[in-house]
Amino acid sequence: MSAPWLYLPEVPVCVPATCRVHADEARHATGSRRLRAGDAIRLFDGKGRVADALLSVLNSNGSLDASVEVVHTMARVQPDVEIACAIPKGDRLTTLLESIAPLAASRWTPLRCTHSIVTWSQANELRAGRVLIAACKQAQQPWLPIVAAESTPLQVTREAVARGRRVLVAHPAGSSLPQSMSGEGAFTILIGPEGGFTPLEVEAVLALGGECISLGSGILRIELAVACALARLRV
Repeated sequence: MSAPWLYLPEVPVCVPATCRVHADEARHATGSRRLRAGDAIRLFDGKGRVADALLSVLNSNGSLDASVEVVHTMARVQPDVEIACAIPKGDRLTTLLESIAPLAASRWTPLRCTHSIVTWSQANELRAGRVLIAACKQAQQPWLPIVAAESTPLQVTREAVARGRRVLVAHPAGSSLPQSMSGEGAFTILIGPEGGFTPLEVEAVLALGGECISLGSGILRIELAVACALARLRV
């Protein structure tokens, strides 16, 4: 069985070193995994740094101390893909986030669209952080997606173009993603709500240099569309 991954916002740069994992993060490792002193663990900071460590002390407050032996810096998966999409209802938000992390999106922006149903909230933001960390641990993905502030399609496009990114908006009338796009460039993909983007929203994105892409002949739920788009660029 592989060593469990634990999230530590500040992984040591210099080794050997000792660090403390807080109780909330240590609970799974010491509970369901039943780890004990001397067992191997891996610590990651969500910014590409991963440490091989040994659990040294289980503290009475539930935290654990770890002895860090080796630190690796892992490159980000290419191409660099950001996702901006409408917020799905209920538990489907969790499903959405659980695909964004393993498929290595670098950033996720909740979109506020004309046809949006769900409103972004602080509670959703806290939930998103927890789900993304758990998904990164499960997938052994060292880069944690950034959760950006809620924005409109126009705001996301304007900001992405200013950073030199290629903006793709999922639309039934769009072209299929060509194979040549895999492994190159920096992309921002916009995916709308169940009712789709309005013509005005699409026109505003295209006017700034965005391109329409198709994810197939069917109308997909938001979380499935996100997974399909990311997977296509990871081939």
